[in-house]
Amino acid sequence: MTSLGLLRPVRGVLILAMAFQGLAAVLTLVPLLALIAFTGAWMSGEPAPGTVVLLAAVGGALGSLGAASAATVLSHRADADLTRQLRARLVRTIRDLPVPAVTGQGAGRIKTVLHDDTGALHHLVAHTLLDVTALVVTSLVGLVALALLDWRLALLAALPLILGVGCFARAMRGSAAGFAEYAAQQHRIGSAVVDYVRGLPVAKVYGGAGGARSRFRAAVTQFHDFFSAWSRRTSAATTASWLVVAPGVTTALLVLTGALGLHLDRVTPTALVAGALLGPAVSAPVAVVGPRIQAIRTGLSALGSISSFLAQPRLTWGGAAPEVGGALRLEGVSHRYGEDEVALDGLTLELPTTGLVAVVGESGSGKSTLAGVLARFFDPTQGRVLLGDVELGELSEPGLYERVAYVFQDTGLREASVRDNLTGGRTVPEQDVIAAAVAAAIHEEIQALPRGYDTVLGEEVELSGGQRQRVCLARALLRRPTALVLDEATSALDPPTRAVLMETLTREAGSRLVLLITHQLRTVTHADRIVVLDRGRLAGQGTHAELLEGCAAYRRLWDSAASPSAWRPSMSAAAPRKDS
Repeated sequence: MTSLGLLRPVRGVLILAMAFQGLAAVLTLVPLLALIAFTGAWMSGEPAPGTVVLLAAVGGALGSLGAASAATVLSHRADADLTRQLRARLVRTIRDLPVPAVTGQGAGRIKTVLHDDTGALHHLVAHTLLDVTALVVTSLVGLVALALLDWRLALLAALPLILGVGCFARAMRGSAAGFAEYAAQQHRIGSAVVDYVRGLPVAKVYGGAGGARSRFRAAVTQFHDFFSAWSRRTSAATTASWLVVAPGVTTALLVLTGALGLHLDRVTPTALVAGALLGPAVSAPVAVVGPRIQAIRTGLSALGSISSFLAQPRLTWGGAAPEVGGALRLEGVSHRYGEDEVALDGLTLELPTTGLVAVVGESGSGKSTLAGVLARFFDPTQGRVLLGDVELGELSEPGLYERVAYVFQDTGLREASVRDNLTGGRTVPEQDVIAAAVAAAIHEEIQALPRGYDTVLGEEVELSGGQRQRVCLARALLRRPTALVLDEATSALDPPTRAVLMETLTREAGSRLVLLITHQLRTVTHADRIVVLDRGRLAGQGTHAELLEGCAAYRRLWDSAASPSAWRPSMSAAAPRKDS
């Protein structure tokens, strides 16, 4: 679908709104034509027009008001419908995109497309299209009406219009690239602002060049330089386009010329009045067309931005039901971030249906990437991930997440009650909710909150990192999955709480698979199986004792984590100075 194709759902309503606005523009001129008729008759010493003309003027004014109101209502209805539909599509797209594709774009880009771009469409759909319709129709109808009274004055009224359009066209020469760069610079500033605010604590403490503050300053300075240069190139021609169509200039030109024609008996009094009243309406659009063109370009740019966002490749799901008792399995799985960064390299691994399995490895060994492909936050670059004999992509999304639950280091809790965060809004028996919270060692702390399980997080209370992790674990346990994947989900816990949770996980492992991805080797020495990753490859698997005996990568990890000599001060730093 093209960018303009996004407007298709509201195209009919917009056409109707523009038709009403065109009718309003025509009717707006009826009172002016009546005034011209009355004034021309008075100046000529002829009888005043009859009541019909007066009623036509009143009817034109009222009709213009009614048609303009109808156009405004219709355009705003179209805008509201379009905004709702586009935001719903954008949210669905964000939900269906691979997670790295979303996080890689940054919060600034997401905010721009969801808020700023849809806001730019509001001005285009609800206002600018009607404004342009009114300007064009008023100018054309005014020119035709003046031509019917005196074609020479009509040509004269068109002269400022032609000159103004020529000057404006010169000012806008090459403006497509300028407007595109303007939009890009605005997006860049928006992203820099978001990054700066998020990194404010770091900026306060460390500051320095290369940080978010420097990127924000660079973005603002770059925009200033670009816009200043663009304004210098176009200001003279733009100012000239405004001056030649200024109402005073146009009126003076037509009145002076018309008065001369009246003196020479070449122009009628009615035509003179018509030139004075209709002439400015003919050329006035040039004076205000600039902001409308910018609004149109901004709206079209927003449509292009939204269209490109919606066109990103998404994860698709099948409808297959997960195999009962099926095990998670990876076959030749490789994954790259970009061209060079290899996260997983030909990993083949079959996990048991029950038991506590730990995944360990150095930072950058691929542990979190393994969790991501198991959660199908993204598909691997190569290879297959299966549940039983069915690839994850062939399952339905609810089917996968009913069987496999995930708890990640970066906890995701909504601004809602503790109960809603645990249940996801589902109806769950109270005893099941409490049992899951007890198992996650968070029940007593929830009870101590102002309204217990009905306390709204983020509004009435803020939880610590460890508390949030335990709420997320309780949420996962409440689903009663056949497999539970935890990625550094105990990293924010104190040792006593971690010990309690490890007992819970060990107990849960008797009836389901518990896959614990961790760098804390001491907590998983009693795991049924330990999987060791090294630079994205499977370096070994087995029990703690087996790996100490036969896996060099695991021995290095254990020695660096368990030995008190993993770090010691240098001799130069530790030795006393002789002169002390």
